[in-house]
Amino acid sequence: MEAMSRSVSLALMCAAVVGCGGSQTSSESLYRGSTDEPPSMEVLPQADVPRAELTERMRFALLLAQESFELEEPHPPVNATTANVQQWADGELEAWLEKKNERVEAARAELDAAAEEDHRQRIMAGALVGLMYEDVARVLLQVPVPAELQRSEPEIAKIFREIVRFQAKPYIEHAKRAYYACARNAVRPESMRHWSHFCAARRDGLPSAGDGGGSGDTVVSVSVE
Repeated sequence: MEAMSRSVSLALMCAAVVGCGGSQTSSESLYRGSTDEPPSMEVLPQADVPRAELTERMRFALLLAQESFELEEPHPPVNATTANVQQWADGELEAWLEKKNERVEAARAELDAAAEEDHRQRIMAGALVGLMYEDVARVLLQVPVPAELQRSEPEIAKIFREIVRFQAKPYIEHAKRAYYACARNAVRPESMRHWSHFCAARRDGLPSAGDGGGSGDTVVSVSVE
C-alpha cells in the first residue's frame, strides 16, 4: 500500500509539472495550473515537454522542491492565549521554519542553476521559487493574535499583526520577484505562455506585505532575460 501511494504521488507530480507523455506544443491542450489553491507542486501548469527532456539538474531540483512542500505545516494552538501562542511560536513554528528554510534554499539553489541551462527551465524555476516562498509567507500570516489582546488590548493586537506581517514580508517580496521573472520569461515560447498567465495571477493573488520591514538578505536569482 505504501509503495502504491508513493507511485500515485510521483505520477501526480509528473503530470502536474511536466507531463509524462510525448511532447506537446499547444498551450491550449495543457493543464494551465491553479491560481487560487494553496502552494504545491500540483498547482503548477503543465509544461510542453515530458520530464525526460529536462536536464538532470532540473529533475533533481523538482525533487527538492517537492520535499519542501511535503514538510507538514505547524498547527497553531486552538486556545490562542498569549502564553500558548508564545510557546507554540518558540517551539513548533520556529522548528518548522528552520527546516522549511533549509529545504527551500536547497531547492532554490538547484533551480537557479537549472534556470541557466535552458529557457524553459528558467520559466519553471521562477514559478517554483515563487510557490515555495509564498508557502512560507502564508503559514507565517496564519499566526493567531492572542485572544486576550483582541478583547482588551486592540492597539497591541494591531502591533502584533504588524509584527507578523513584518516577518512574512521578505518571503512575499521574494515570491513577487520570482513570479514576475516567470511571467516575463514565459512570453516565449508560445507553447509555454500559459505559465506567464499562471505566474502573473499568483503574483496578483499574494497577500499584502504591508509597509514595514525590509526584503531580507536572501537573493532570488531566477533572472529575466
